[in-house]
Amino acid sequence: MKKSVLALALFFSFAGVSLADNTPNATNNARQLANALKLNEAQYLQIRNLEKARLAELGKTNSDAKAINDKFTVALLEVLSKDQQEAYKSLVKMNSSTQQEALLKN
Repeated sequence: MKKSVLALALFFSFAGVSLADNTPNATNNARQLANALKLNEAQYLQIRNLEKARLAELGKTNSDAKAINDKFTVALLEVLSKDQQEAYKSLVKMNSSTQQEALLKN
C-alpha cells in the first residue's frame, strides 16, 4: 500500500509538472486518470470530486499526506471496475519503477 501511495503521489506530481501553467488541480489530475484508465463520465466526476477533497486536505498545514493519499486510493479503487483497477495498479507500478530508476541515476 505504501508503494501505491508513493506512486500515486508521483503520478500526480508528474501530472502537475506536465501542465502548461505547472499548477496541479483536481480537474487536470482526474482527466489524466480518466484518459489512462478509460473512465466513463460518471467515474470521472466521482474521481474529480475525490481529487478536489484530497488536494484540499493536503493543503492544510498539519495534514498527514500518507493518510490522505491512502484514503484517496481506497476511495478511487471503489469507483473503478476490476479491469480499471488492474490498469491502475499497472500504472502505479510503472510510475514506481520510473521513479526508482530516476533516483538511481542521480
